[in-house]
Amino acid sequence: MSVAYAAEAPVAETRSAEFPEPRTLKDLDALFEGAVHPSAIPIVLTPGLAKLLLRRNKKNRNIRPATVTDYARDMAVFWPLNGEAIKIARNGDVLDGQHRLHACEKADTSILTFIVGNLPPETQDTMDSGMRRTTADVLTLRDEDHSTALAAILRRVWGWNQGDRKFTGRNSPTKTEAQALLGEAPEVRRSAEIAVRVRSAFPHIPQSALGTAHYLFNSIDPDATAWFFQRLADGAELQVGHPILALRTRVTSERAKEGRIPWGRHLTYLVVTWNAMREGRTVSRLVVQSGTPAPEPK
Repeated sequence: MSVAYAAEAPVAETRSAEFPEPRTLKDLDALFEGAVHPSAIPIVLTPGLAKLLLRRNKKNRNIRPATVTDYARDMAVFWPLNGEAIKIARNGDVLDGQHRLHACEKADTSILTFIVGNLPPETQDTMDSGMRRTTADVLTLRDEDHSTALAAILRRVWGWNQGDRKFTGRNSPTKTEAQALLGEAPEVRRSAEIAVRVRSAFPHIPQSALGTAHYLFNSIDPDATAWFFQRLADGAELQVGHPILALRTRVTSERAKEGRIPWGRHLTYLVVTWNAMREGRTVSRLVVQSGTPAPEPK
């Protein structure tokens, strides 16, 4: 590649003897010297080299800071050599991979990645045209049951663990973080199964809210949790004034009037109902002030 080189600070220490670790942009370009066709080479990408490459990021999409943060969190834990590549044009410009480059610099850690060099600049028009794989897709590929519900519940449980009680935050776990949470809390699978079952019988509360509540309540009292969700599903044995009857009435009526209930309010209703049942309180009408965060289950 014919590229003009500015003064470059060399990239710091070598992390792997198995793959090349270019220290400067000139070192990187030398890997593709004499190549006629585009080719891919696995390298150690250090934060220093990422910073240097970003100087060549002259024409690309707007940066999505949340994506950079997500990637950086994963890189700080583990980033596999997954076949995704940083793509470089014949003239040295970065065509694809800017979010990974920013994340590598932000995480201040080296990763293994492919670099594809010697690409015609016009190939950028067809990059990133595929559909991004979701957590639900990953869980499906791993043969998890109820993968869509499970992914949604993992997201909300992760948010709960982050201290988000109103669930208004936009942050979500990365696919790696969601899978790590499932490894730490495999009982979420059972919560997803119960959520799907209850939703089929009583379709007025989202599966993700049901599953999140089941996970939280089950850690406190499994027997009471089983009875709670059975009664929520079938409405049997509920006398006037029972909190679960008040919950069923409230969400049925509210959905009929408003069409959609904010997700956080669903979980707040569930926790308030659970706490009232556990305390033996009578609830003739479930009333929760708008915007009230979900309390701690008791």
